[in-house]
Amino acid sequence: MTTVCAPATAPGRAALAVVRITGPDVPLLIESRLGRKLTDRRSTLVRWASATGALIDQAVATYFPGPNSYTGEDILELSLHGNPLVVRAVLEDLHGFGIALAAPGEFTRRAVENGRMELSRAESVGALIQAETASSLEAARRILSGGLSSLIEPLRSRLIELSARLELEVDFAEEDAVPGGQELLPWVEEAIGALERLLQAQERIEARGHAPRAVLVGSPNAGKSSLANALLGEDRLLVSPVAGTTRDWVEIAIPTPKGTVVLVDTAGLGDPRDELDALAQERTREVLAKAALRVLVAEAGRPLDIRERQMVSEPGWLVVRTKADLHEGWQAEENEGVVSVPTGMGLIGLRERLAELLLEDALAPEEIGLVGARQRQEARSALASLEATRTAIQAGKVEIAAWEARQARVSLEELVGFVASDQILEAVFSSFCIGK
Repeated sequence: MTTVCAPATAPGRAALAVVRITGPDVPLLIESRLGRKLTDRRSTLVRWASATGALIDQAVATYFPGPNSYTGEDILELSLHGNPLVVRAVLEDLHGFGIALAAPGEFTRRAVENGRMELSRAESVGALIQAETASSLEAARRILSGGLSSLIEPLRSRLIELSARLELEVDFAEEDAVPGGQELLPWVEEAIGALERLLQAQERIEARGHAPRAVLVGSPNAGKSSLANALLGEDRLLVSPVAGTTRDWVEIAIPTPKGTVVLVDTAGLGDPRDELDALAQERTREVLAKAALRVLVAEAGRPLDIRERQMVSEPGWLVVRTKADLHEGWQAEENEGVVSVPTGMGLIGLRERLAELLLEDALAPEEIGLVGARQRQEARSALASLEATRTAIQAGKVEIAAWEARQARVSLEELVGFVASDQILEAVFSSFCIGK
């Protein structure tokens, strides 16, 4: 393979920036730029200079020799000062040495191709990076730590045994000494149950895999935009004492203890003042229909009016009373949240309440869930073949049962990634970020 490089940290200014290089030319690069060898797996402060000797940066270099490295090849990691100009200068220097920029996901793809990582675990790397909720993050962690392989390998081993038993019966169908396939049905049922649980877990993860939306709705000037800014911790949305400042819905991502929640600030509902306001309110109703949670924002100090009570009488609503600092002594009704943006009162509790309502844990402590469409497709294929195996055994069609059992085993091997074509690898790693 050729030697490639890529930044492994996000672009922009930061304390540090990391550039990775992997491939057969890494030792030659170290000798050329440093004039000496590096101690394996030990961080070393170095003077990284260009081919002409001009200093590019004081860096921390770490050498990971293959095959016991992430990619299975020699790897050099450079921790640089986090200035984009420094990173660019290092990448240009590497290009001058003949090292190309890595394709998206190429480091992890090489790990798969060099036997350092199963494909299912590689997919979990991408899922872990892109996870938006605690449950999807945990699902990726469990696969990355080998949970899926540990679950699938016993099923695969038993399928090999099952196939052998069924094929033996096909070869010696006339021999009474060969047991029939009926006694294998309990294990087939067990395998079907395991795959069904995998798919059910993935459905729950996908349902909560992206940041859920909580739509803020209420009368004009109820404090929706101020509340959203306070939960975010910065003045992202325009706030004005003039009613109707918000004309169109705006999304902002809010961190919570269990993951990200998207708050949607909308135009205030009420009697429209003009045609534009009427259109804005119609959009608010459209957004409400798609919300995971609807949050009625109403100023404290007054009871909810008939229209508001009618809205929150339906499931999926949370009532938040704002401007509590202007209404001392006022008591909210049960289950109503009370906040004050200027004082910060109630904001932490509201963030925790949003997490509780929108980001429930999707996985049981020992449960494994799949990540991605490819894994789901292979699991469904294996499940269909096992169901066909069961049907064939029950009908006494042993030859068909043996064939279906082999198909189930192949699907399980492709699920984990024991066998993966170049086309599958391209599809998996095309969505990875460069440098991973």
